[in-house]
Amino acid sequence: LEPEDILPFVTTEDISAIDSVIGTYSTYYYPGDRGDNIWLAANAISHKLVKSNWTFSFNDTVGERTWDAGYKVAGVIINGRPAEDYGGGVCQVSSTLYNAVLLAGLTPTERTPHFYQSTYVAPGRDATVADGSIDFKFRNDYNHPVYLKTFASGSAVTICVLGTSADLNGNTIAIETGGDAMNPTVYRVYYNNGQVVKEEYLHTDKYYSPKDFED
Repeated sequence: LEPEDILPFVTTEDISAIDSVIGTYSTYYYPGDRGDNIWLAANAISHKLVKSNWTFSFNDTVGERTWDAGYKVAGVIINGRPAEDYGGGVCQVSSTLYNAVLLAGLTPTERTPHFYQSTYVAPGRDATVADGSIDFKFRNDYNHPVYLKTFASGSAVTICVLGTSADLNGNTIAIETGGDAMNPTVYRVYYNNGQVVKEEYLHTDKYYSPKDFED
């Protein structure tokens, strides 16, 4: 037998410049089948490296939410109507990731709001996903890699984006929302020494109420 060298995906060089948490966000939930699904999805994206100019796909990373993968039946929204299916609750993980990505200054490239307002994030700050059809993606436009680390405790999920502080150029980032709860407009605002240096329009959403889908 001849041994084969398999190079590691994450090398010391990849993470040598990572020195801080550049973005983090937490949301909260109740234990149960939905909470178990959140735990599975959160752990699937933990310890993932996104190199410079790479695009991260939530669906490609987490995989299909099936019984074989350990997911349970919980509440979902299908075609605008409340329902139950395997993987209910996973959208809370993608939404938490979306907020962490925004606060880290990374670039969302694919994001879809829910039909209805989510209870675990503010209006305009959710990101729904569905197997094979709706994904959440972001791109790392920094000069250095970023590294995802998640914590799911049974009542809270926290997602941290670890990166190189120099890539932020001394900026801090906040998310601000205008409009109303059913039609929110979301901006990302960059501050430096307390002064606004950049304001970035992100999107304007439209939410529906359950009666909009009544027969």
